[in-house]
Amino acid sequence: MSLWNKKKSYDGIHSYVEQVEDVLLSESSWSTTDSECSGCIHLSRESCVPSEGYCASGLELATLSPIQTLDNICAWNVHGNANYIQSASSHCMLGGLRTSSNRSSATSSSGIRGGMLQQLSLLAAGAQPWHHDICTVHSRRFAYAATLAIYVYEVEAGSCQWQLFSILADHRKTITSLDWHPCNDDLLASASLDQRVCIWSVSRQSVLHAISICRIPKEVAWVTGHRDLLSFCTQSGPIQLWDYADNSEPYPFREDCGYTHGLVAYRWHPTLPGRLVIGHDDGKITVYREDIGKIRYSAFPEGGEDNEDRSLVTLEWDTCSPDYILVAYRGGALWLVDVSNMRIITKFIMPISASVNTLAWLPDAPGMFVTGDAEKGILRVWTVSKSTPIENHVLKDTGFHVLCATQVKNVCVSQNTHEVQTNNLSSERKGMMVPDVAVVALFKDGGVGLYHLRRKQWVLNREHGHTETIFDCSFKPEDSDLLATGSFDGSIKIWKIDTLEAVDTLPNCNTIIYSLSWAPADLNCIVAGTSGGDVFIWDVSKHKILQAIHSHKDKKVFCVAWNHKDARRIASAGESGFCYVHQVNGTLLQDYRHPGPVYGCDWRDADILASGCEDGKIRIFDVTKNRKEPVTELKAHLKKVFRIKWNPVYDDILCSGSDDSSVRIWSYSKAQCLTILVGHSDNVRGLAWCPEVPFLLISGSWDRTMRVWDSRHATCLDVVLDHGADVYGLSIHPVRPFLLASCSRDSTVRLWSLASFVAPLQLKVLAGKPIEEIIKTNELQKSFSNGLHLCGLRAEHLQTALGKTDVSHRPSKKLKLFTDLFCGDVRVRNLWDLVYVLQGHTDISQLSPNYTQSIMHHSHLIKCSLAVAAEQDMDANYSHSLASRKVSTAESQEVLAESYLRCGALQQYCELMTRLHQWDHAIALAPAVSLDYWYKLMSRHAEQLLSDDNEACVPYLMATRDADKLINFHIGRGHLDRAFSECVALSKIARNSRKVSAPELPPRMSSTELNGSGHVQERTSECAHLVAQWHLLRGSPIVASCALLAVDDVKGALSMLLRGHELELVVAVGHLLGYENSSFESPYVCKTNAPEIRGLVETSLRYLTYRAIRLSLWELAIDLTKTLPEGTNQTILQAEVLLSFVGGQEEREALYAYAGFPSPAECEEKAIGSVLDQVLFLLLSAQPLKGLIKGLEFLQDQIIGDNLDRTSVWYVLRLVQAVPLIHGDGKWVIRGDQRGGLLALSAYLGAVKAAVLNYHSVVLHLLSHASYILEKHRPSGYEFLAEHLSSAKIKWDEGSTDWSIDTINNHEHWCDVGITRVNGSHLPRHSDSQTCCITNQIIKGPSYYLDNGESVMGQNDALMWAKVHPYSPLGTGHRLNPF
Repeated sequence: MSLWNKKKSYDGIHSYVEQVEDVLLSESSWSTTDSECSGCIHLSRESCVPSEGYCASGLELATLSPIQTLDNICAWNVHGNANYIQSASSHCMLGGLRTSSNRSSATSSSGIRGGMLQQLSLLAAGAQPWHHDICTVHSRRFAYAATLAIYVYEVEAGSCQWQLFSILADHRKTITSLDWHPCNDDLLASASLDQRVCIWSVSRQSVLHAISICRIPKEVAWVTGHRDLLSFCTQSGPIQLWDYADNSEPYPFREDCGYTHGLVAYRWHPTLPGRLVIGHDDGKITVYREDIGKIRYSAFPEGGEDNEDRSLVTLEWDTCSPDYILVAYRGGALWLVDVSNMRIITKFIMPISASVNTLAWLPDAPGMFVTGDAEKGILRVWTVSKSTPIENHVLKDTGFHVLCATQVKNVCVSQNTHEVQTNNLSSERKGMMVPDVAVVALFKDGGVGLYHLRRKQWVLNREHGHTETIFDCSFKPEDSDLLATGSFDGSIKIWKIDTLEAVDTLPNCNTIIYSLSWAPADLNCIVAGTSGGDVFIWDVSKHKILQAIHSHKDKKVFCVAWNHKDARRIASAGESGFCYVHQVNGTLLQDYRHPGPVYGCDWRDADILASGCEDGKIRIFDVTKNRKEPVTELKAHLKKVFRIKWNPVYDDILCSGSDDSSVRIWSYSKAQCLTILVGHSDNVRGLAWCPEVPFLLISGSWDRTMRVWDSRHATCLDVVLDHGADVYGLSIHPVRPFLLASCSRDSTVRLWSLASFVAPLQLKVLAGKPIEEIIKTNELQKSFSNGLHLCGLRAEHLQTALGKTDVSHRPSKKLKLFTDLFCGDVRVRNLWDLVYVLQGHTDISQLSPNYTQSIMHHSHLIKCSLAVAAEQDMDANYSHSLASRKVSTAESQEVLAESYLRCGALQQYCELMTRLHQWDHAIALAPAVSLDYWYKLMSRHAEQLLSDDNEACVPYLMATRDADKLINFHIGRGHLDRAFSECVALSKIARNSRKVSAPELPPRMSSTELNGSGHVQERTSECAHLVAQWHLLRGSPIVASCALLAVDDVKGALSMLLRGHELELVVAVGHLLGYENSSFESPYVCKTNAPEIRGLVETSLRYLTYRAIRLSLWELAIDLTKTLPEGTNQTILQAEVLLSFVGGQEEREALYAYAGFPSPAECEEKAIGSVLDQVLFLLLSAQPLKGLIKGLEFLQDQIIGDNLDRTSVWYVLRLVQAVPLIHGDGKWVIRGDQRGGLLALSAYLGAVKAAVLNYHSVVLHLLSHASYILEKHRPSGYEFLAEHLSSAKIKWDEGSTDWSIDTINNHEHWCDVGITRVNGSHLPRHSDSQTCCITNQIIKGPSYYLDNGESVMGQNDALMWAKVHPYSPLGTGHRLNPF
């Protein structure tokens, strides 16, 4: 029996986890170099680590060839066009990893500049249950430690919303302790089993100072009264003090040499410097103090001798006393101890069989503290004056691990809408009131939450996160919204991927889950392989184990695979050296012996099975043949083969990953290796094929990276390092083929979009190309095809669906189906549901099954909510019994009230009921007095509940129709969705209030009713925009768009998608809602917004054209321009494409002809008429310098004359900005004053445009950049610009919004208003934190590398910068193209 099977609880496996970690680390890429020492503290100082360019591992990545084509016909010309920077989110330099050429001398030294693998969401790791002091709070932040990383949450300014702020990952073994600096919320100390103590800058996500010692530091704590003094200790002591700012050596506190008994916890007094208390594993307490003549003394508290279990759990100082501490023992003892004489002051009474595992004092509440039970999730609130708890909160079934308390900052509400009333409670009630604090709770199952004590509700609640390495993940075939994960912590969890919430858990199986596989069809079962040698089948719906297979005996099972062509067969491979094939009932069908452990197996079809062995060979078996030998044997790798994956499209192709750090592509029929993918620097673990682009392969490795490969040409297309440790499991969504899930030793699950890799196909769809250029299916083909096409099962289904579509609806249907296929965000279903409703459809049954759990249209909100409420009410009637009411304690007042009632004095009776806090009773009888009195009583009760910040005020505010207070109450709590839904309900109550009998369901409201007159309707629309803005700022533009579609705001919804850079969705939704169809009719879509909607769609098409330019797809770029209405905007955009072209003269003239333009020689003759026409044709002629000079002179005149309101100014600016400034060899195309003048004018006008469009983060940087260009180049004739720059800076600093530009009638230039927030831009980076070169802030979400290969911008800032000034912030003249 393995060691794991002997464990009884989380506490019992602590030592085992450390042993297994040592084994894993000995095999992993992580390695330690600490020298052995004879037990003393041995310092190995590490130099200060800057946040940029720091390499924690010192790994060297081999440079592969630059990004190459996915389409041989339309090549992805990355390095051919030097005028464009080909970069976006990731780069081979991330995390300090350097590149070195190892393929050929022709390989570009610039390395891989991908950024095509976009992270969509992150499932953070759960809190580790091994060590106790792994949670700490500081004002607006709290942090907890998972196994290898520290997760920092922060409450947003002016809000009560807590968000993941940063992930700190540098430790190589389990973190043992955390402590926040008492005066600086940016400094956090940590200790780890890797024998390191680190001091972090939280905002920069970097280690500022670190030391290594020869033994494991158990705990760290900042020393009271010393700004730069940190203490740490090992299990046996002594406590060491380290002044990191003076770069001094650590020294023992009070020159102690250690302790006889092990240290459990130690605490510095929070206000008295030098006072220290230490708890030992024998139950004794050591105190350091000098005021009574003793420096140190140890004793067991007097009066506690009868306590049988003296295992000390934790202790904490009373912040209001110099001598009192709270101490908890394992047996359930909880004492308040006076350490001056070591006597027990109070013995708190715990319920029988209950014991305390953690405790915390409450801030701003002297004498009040909370405890968390060890076995059950019961949070108890205590005061030192009472030996029993004053409140008990049952939060979970799982026991607590750690508690910390923090103050709750109230949200400021505007004075004109709501004023908080003073509380009229008696002083007695005030003294016992629970303070306005939140408790950070970590649970033994890894759950993390923030619980508001007074409100009795969760502010933040993340349940069931994995606490250790996640070895495998897999999407469910029949319900692809579910993702299953298996972990080292012994659990299998099933997640809903749109919310990342755990919907089911198979708890600790007393073993390690190495591999899992879903059953095909609708069987709803999972097969798993374990470290104990078992293969078991879990019936998820019945929540029980159906079958356990023990063929591997006690040997580890590394891989399991359920046959999806024949659901009766399950394959398993393991340490036993066998690959077994069983039926689901446990019957053994085949046992294939191998010369060593078998690590991987995978089914091709119903009969063909491949396995990977320790000897480096791949063996392929036919289970229908009665033979033990393989039908094919491939000599694969130099080291063990760990993973095997058959190609989902071409059944002759399979891939293998190995410990020789390579991935190989094989032909089964030819029995030979086709290509070798070299790039990983450590063992390869995860492998996944894209099911629609069959040559696209994703791999994960122990080098912390994920790589995306073009397996035809052995080319690495992208590298990402967002995982902080070994990447193990990869899985592709079965319905959305460009959605990828990954899991890692960092205990996180991440979702990624692969859509950028097929950008040419998306552009072809938008350009209206024939479907044959997009989909190519050939059942007879056995190898990779040339070009880029969709080849999988989803493409076949889509082709069939389009064939059945009516011809008149085919273009919009085609656009919707393809856009949905390429989109990796599953929440796009909600968007299509709302578009379906806005098209005028009334059949709710045609919507997705999850519609009622998503954002619903306002016409469905009340109807669906009532149905859900009725269903919940039925469930509650079956599962709950009536509870008896508690008798009031004020008996005399009750007698008086009865007297009033007998006399018929109902109003006095009601008043007495309010004094007894029986408001419901009083309100129920109030109508018998008068309706006016009832209304006033309801208002008073609502005010009283508001003053207590009690959520029970909501129904009373709705009954009194107080929309302002109701909405502000929800906004103050951050519940924007509830504010919106209840505001809609309130509006319906108001409309139906005068009717004699209310209708069964409120009638549907039209768009004009909702957004037209009425105060409530206005607040409803305001709430919808607040919800949308909230989601946009958190990197969810699709959800933000849904919030506005729900109130029929199509223009606002498209604007949210445009700001989120979801360009394809803007075009698709715009077309579906009648962008080009003037006869389109809908009861919800407002026709007055048609010009603005048209401007949003055309702006998206312009950005998509820039994307085609970046990919050097010139003809496709022209095709995209032809989808725009004929006019100036289309002509200017086509000219931008022609000016950007890099190629030979013949190709240039052919492109001119394709766009319908005269040849360059003929363009000069057409340079007549308006200034715009002259500039356009001169730039396209053989003498483009004349056009540039003409355009610059025109722009100078307009700036001097303050004529920026003219549309021609911005058209001319776009034309001159399209002129190439840099040759392919890096030399300037344009020299002298024109070059400097163009860059300076572009930056200045870009700053003005950014100010008008509210791109706040780049305005000042653009103005400073323009000043820098003027100073550097000193162009003649541009001296006037310095004065305009100064006035613009003054205007911006004063907050002026008047830039004398008409934005209402020029939608093609001014519709993209508001900051850009791409999908996933709220996610903190993990192991590769980067600093933006213009804002000097740590980048969240995707990043964009500049032309020097080192400077980096956030993707959001890069997009806003490029939209107004498409040149590098470095002043090099290179163009930015992050589109």
